[in-house]
Amino acid sequence: MAGNGARFLRHSLNVIAGQNFRDFEVVVTDQSDDDAVAQVCTEFPDLALRHVWTRDLPKQGSANTNAAIAAAQGEVIKILFQDDYLNGPDALGQIAGAFDDPAVQWCLTGCDHSTDGETLIRLHPPRYHPQIRFGKNTVGSPSVLAVRRSLAPRFDENLIWLMDVDFYHQCAAALGPPAILSAPLVVTRLHAGQVSAGVSKALARRELRYVREKYADETSLWDRWHYLGRLRRAWI
Repeated sequence: MAGNGARFLRHSLNVIAGQNFRDFEVVVTDQSDDDAVAQVCTEFPDLALRHVWTRDLPKQGSANTNAAIAAAQGEVIKILFQDDYLNGPDALGQIAGAFDDPAVQWCLTGCDHSTDGETLIRLHPPRYHPQIRFGKNTVGSPSVLAVRRSLAPRFDENLIWLMDVDFYHQCAAALGPPAILSAPLVVTRLHAGQVSAGVSKALARRELRYVREKYADETSLWDRWHYLGRLRRAWI
């Protein structure tokens, strides 16, 4: 997070602390080398918050998020990356309310974007499509996703750039189409420390080939066309 991780987390936890819906726990999994994030967690004694060290895991978002999923105890898991935050005091309640319908296994919400944590600059409604695993991300960050804990897949720890879209594909394959809450209930931060900002073309090509092989038995002609188009972009 380019030195901003603790500051981003403090802002996000302040928003969580102000939610009208209260039946939740917060699990913070922490791979950082210092105790800045751990110290932020102590600032919120009124939250049902557990800080979990994950320094022994591979230093990547997929492994760290998988540890949080494994540690969670609630009926529904709401993923929220450290640099993102809920949008308004009713956000968590609206997400939890979607799961009052027993047919809903996972859901996606709209999001807005911000560069300063205050000004919202770009609304994005989520849309899932079958070729999403090749990197045309029409959903957004995993922060827009919630899933029933008993059904939640795990992020593929072989992936960095495509970890999110592969996870969406896993959810759709196992659980069917997502419920869509088009309201922007999450804010995604845009900043220089984002994982996507540091993805090389070599990494993109390697992960595209990996995903192609992973799902080789379900690849249609349209999938191949989509894959080749994304691979071409990774060469240019």
